[in-house]
Amino acid sequence: MRICAHLRFPLALGFAFCIAPALAFAGSRASARALPQNAAARPGGQQQSRPQNPPQQRPPQGQPTGRPQPNNPSHPGKPPGRPTIQPVPGPKPNPGKPGYRPPPRPSPGRPPSVRPLPPYHFRPGDMDRMRRYYRRNFSYINRGHRPVFIIGGYIPLGYRGYFTPVPPPMLGYLPPPPPGYVIGYFDGYCVVYNPATYQILSFADLLG
Repeated sequence: MRICAHLRFPLALGFAFCIAPALAFAGSRASARALPQNAAARPGGQQQSRPQNPPQQRPPQGQPTGRPQPNNPSHPGKPPGRPTIQPVPGPKPNPGKPGYRPPPRPSPGRPPSVRPLPPYHFRPGDMDRMRRYYRRNFSYINRGHRPVFIIGGYIPLGYRGYFTPVPPPMLGYLPPPPPGYVIGYFDGYCVVYNPATYQILSFADLLG
């Protein structure tokens, strides 16, 4: 009994040394089996997350997406989405009705008048009477620079200030002019004209 009491401690120590390697080996195998199941887990209890693809951003409305649209074919040098401007044909010329004639153009000396001119004519003896009265003025006339008057035309602006009215004795002998007209003398001419418009109704060339 005393021998057993003295061998109890060495036996317990030796048993511990024999069992410890077996327990370590069994624990390593158990950890090796559990490792593939928890391979996706990170140390500290965190799980490894897979990278996610970022969401695709859609272009704002109204901006081109970079792909040609079927209704808007791309043309080089032209902005897309705008219609092509085509020339508008003009109106076709109208030849007019058969037998139609355009109105005649007025001559430079006789612009179209609104009302017809009233008639006025000098008598055969009026020319001799006016020549005798204005004979003393014929020597001062430059025959090469005299104006040319036309019945229905107008007195030029440069000569309107040089007309002098016919004196009353001569005016009483001549036929009276129509209402609104006067008789004036200038540079060898006795002219019946309208003082408001200077339109010529009739004239007499005393040097002719």
